[in-house]
Amino acid sequence: MAQLTVLDKINIAKLSQTLATIDILKSGLYAGGIDLELPRKLYCIRKTIENTYNLNNSDSTLFATSNYLIALCGKYYLAAQSAISGGGSISPIIPTLPFTYLIPITGADFADATNYNNNKIVGKQLAIEWSGINDYMDSTMFVQTATGFQMIVAGFDATTTNITDKFKIFIVNP
Repeated sequence: MAQLTVLDKINIAKLSQTLATIDILKSGLYAGGIDLELPRKLYCIRKTIENTYNLNNSDSTLFATSNYLIALCGKYYLAAQSAISGGGSISPIIPTLPFTYLIPITGADFADATNYNNNKIVGKQLAIEWSGINDYMDSTMFVQTATGFQMIVAGFDATTTNITDKFKIFIVNP
């Protein structure tokens, strides 16, 4: 099997970016464990490598950085490589992110110790990032209510202990 060129890796990453976006959009809440930022990461790194390649295709950093790009493609690498070598096409669009950023809040924005109310999020599929855990919260940490959401983490109190904690609320698949 022939070694992939930098240009081959760029093309595989383009298609992997699209495949990852589609997978995230189809996977629902928490994107089935897929990094929600993966399409953006692939795009940013690919564009940097692509621009460097266009300026100087013999740049000494291209081999290593393009290998890193291929590693980021993860499970989409083989599907993308197969589609490209099988005559598939590369989507010319830049996929949009699979969520809409809604609002940053702190514990001080809660209505009481555990409830955050906002009619803009009622009935929506949410992903909430909490600085208290440095990650997205899962279904064991909050429940959606008729007015917003309620924290169900033992000991959480937005009026005292967690008043300065920061949250980012995202609407998934708007």
